[in-house]
Amino acid sequence: MPWSNQSGGGGPWGRPGGNGGGPWGGGGGGKTPPNLEDLLRRGQDRLRGLIPGGGSGGYGGGGSTGAGGGRSAAVIAVLAIAIWLATGFYTVYPRQVGIETIFGRYVGTKGEGLRYNFPYPIGGVVKPDVGSQNSIQIGFRSGPNGQGRTRDVPDESLMLTGDENIVDLDFEVQWRVNPLKASDFVFNLQNPEGTIKAISESAMREVIGRRNIQAILTNEQSSIAQEVKEMVQKALDEYGAGVRIEVVQLVSVNPPPEVRPAFIDVNAAQQDADTAQNEAKTYASREVPQARGKASQIVQQAEAYRTKATADATGQAARFSEVYASYKAAPAISRERIFLETMEKVLGSVNKVIIDQNGTQPGAATAAGVLPVLPLSEFGARAQTQTGAAR
Repeated sequence: MPWSNQSGGGGPWGRPGGNGGGPWGGGGGGKTPPNLEDLLRRGQDRLRGLIPGGGSGGYGGGGSTGAGGGRSAAVIAVLAIAIWLATGFYTVYPRQVGIETIFGRYVGTKGEGLRYNFPYPIGGVVKPDVGSQNSIQIGFRSGPNGQGRTRDVPDESLMLTGDENIVDLDFEVQWRVNPLKASDFVFNLQNPEGTIKAISESAMREVIGRRNIQAILTNEQSSIAQEVKEMVQKALDEYGAGVRIEVVQLVSVNPPPEVRPAFIDVNAAQQDADTAQNEAKTYASREVPQARGKASQIVQQAEAYRTKATADATGQAARFSEVYASYKAAPAISRERIFLETMEKVLGSVNKVIIDQNGTQPGAATAAGVLPVLPLSEFGARAQTQTGAAR
């Protein structure tokens, strides 16, 4: 053998001088190494002793060892089942609901708190967030935390109007899970955001397609948002989505960039026209009542004049009738009375000079035929004037 070439006769673990030991620490000379099969058997027995239930295997395990191993296996099985059942406890936090299933079938909805359901693989629990408000942006994308606008999405924002114009419209849809229909949200929607976005964009295109661009850019934006909200909610309810639309908000409504300056000029002209119309209406509301008042005043004055003229004419006619009746009864006396009354009216307010047609009076110092008259009326007027000046 090769080992015989070593000096002193030992193996590779031998020492010079012939007293070397074997690989298991045996001495030299006549001792043989231990049996390798015995060593393996003892190691397996020792390992089975450490593992419960391991004594029932081969290599000489006794009956008592097998019975003890069976009891240990039963205890371990019970503990494993208990631990498995304990994993069915779960917590529903605020703003959540618990959707319970057994073998994949919906069995109920639980509110917040500590709850229990059969653990996997028999039971399952899904806890959707029903308190948070979610937002979907269509036509644009904002930065982190919704700050600012990072980019436009023309494929979503450009829409055709009813008068065959194009409008660039960005809007936002805010929604949340309906707590009363959370199970519909979990089981009927595979991609909630994609579904809501597709329905909202389709509804907006339909609403825009029924209106003219001028109305869209000016005074119908609130009605457009309300109509789109109602259409989206109705479609989601028909799908059984379990989603509640909170707000549809138009972020920006503009004509395409290529024609935007022309639309700005048109809007400015429209505003000027509206301003002129409002000023005209204000002027009309001020002047028309005044004109109507003046017209009413003129009509009232004419009616008063007509009434007065009619009364005067009626009185004069009645007086003439009376005079005529008197004249007819005594014509000579009536003619003389009328003459005297007329002369009294004519000569009562003028200065008079009386001339005697029969000649001068004897002893008078005046001109021939002139009769002096004492002006008593002038004396009375002069006296009144002097009295007023003295005061």
